[in-house]
Amino acid sequence: MEKRKRNRKQTDHEVVTQETVPTLVPTEPVVIPLIHENLQVEKQWVEAGEVVIRKRVEARTETVPVELGFEEVQVERVPVNRVLADGETLAPRQEGDTLVIPVVEEELVVLKRRVLREEVRVSKQRMMRQEQVSDVVRSEQIDVETTGRLQTQPETPSLPT
Repeated sequence: MEKRKRNRKQTDHEVVTQETVPTLVPTEPVVIPLIHENLQVEKQWVEAGEVVIRKRVEARTETVPVELGFEEVQVERVPVNRVLADGETLAPRQEGDTLVIPVVEEELVVLKRRVLREEVRVSKQRMMRQEQVSDVVRSEQIDVETTGRLQTQPETPSLPT
């Protein structure tokens, strides 16, 4: 029987085998080995990177126009000079948006009598003025950093606070 010569050449995933087949002798059976390789794959979790989230507070000054209501008082003095009857009393009264406050004084005469000298009319008007209000407002922002092969989803807009 002849010698078998075997040459092996190995790459990353396959092995090539060459054999020299002996000369056949009619009485002996020829045995040819068949080689089959299997690929076995395992997997495991490894750290691909990390996510660093920093929270920061941004401060900014906002100026907001604010409309404020206020009242102004106008005082009008109206001379009346009417002598009051005995026992007549005068009380403040409302005439529309105007408050009428009678002012009385005594006048020296042979007879003492009360005289309505004048009325003070006080009215008010509702006015508006613009003012600027400024203060510092804060909003929180985050910065996301990744390392390694780690990928993050795109940021979604945050809701206002």
